[in-house]
Amino acid sequence: MRVVMLRQLRRLPNLLLLLALLAQVLAWPWMEEVPGGRLVLVGFDWVILVLALRAARATGAEAQLGWWLLGPAVVLHAAEVVAGGSGLYVASQLAQAAFHGFVVTCLLRYVLRDDVMTLDELWALASLYVLLAFVFAYVYAVIEHLAPGAFFINPTNNPDGVTGWWELLYFSFTCLTSVGFGEITPVHDVARSVVMLQQVTGVLYLAIVISRLIGMNARRGS
Repeated sequence: MRVVMLRQLRRLPNLLLLLALLAQVLAWPWMEEVPGGRLVLVGFDWVILVLALRAARATGAEAQLGWWLLGPAVVLHAAEVVAGGSGLYVASQLAQAAFHGFVVTCLLRYVLRDDVMTLDELWALASLYVLLAFVFAYVYAVIEHLAPGAFFINPTNNPDGVTGWWELLYFSFTCLTSVGFGEITPVHDVARSVVMLQQVTGVLYLAIVISRLIGMNARRGS
């Protein structure tokens, strides 16, 4: 039974990717407080990056580009955690944003390549949506680092006064889903511009997915 389940999971790389992303979201607050937890998160992130590249189903030159983007993302993240430094932090966040953006593009191509919607493609749609939030969170982290205070958090909800990547990932999800609880506010012009891009992206993504599914269902019925 376990062997059969493992074989099924191997055929659904995007389900594995989605589970890994959600596990990272759940584990992050706990691991941040544990000694050595950040190094564990680095290892966790490496696993996610490899799963993302596999889920992207890139081939040929596209796959080669993916590996070229994966290398800096992995190395810079580890270096930033171990050595620290402003330059390493910015480089790490940009490398992560570039790699995740590459995976998002590959997954979108994978889903739209034909008129047959497989189970793995459905999971790809979910993984793509979550990865979009990660991409913008990395961009927000760079903006906040270069312009401290670009994102204002209500002091009641941020007693330590720190606006870190975790807070910005949370903010990214609220923007992407159009929830907008309001405790985090972009106050810098550049931050507001990127937020508007994410809001439009989130709405267009849902519109594209819904129209795609409706069109496929209509063609199947005819």
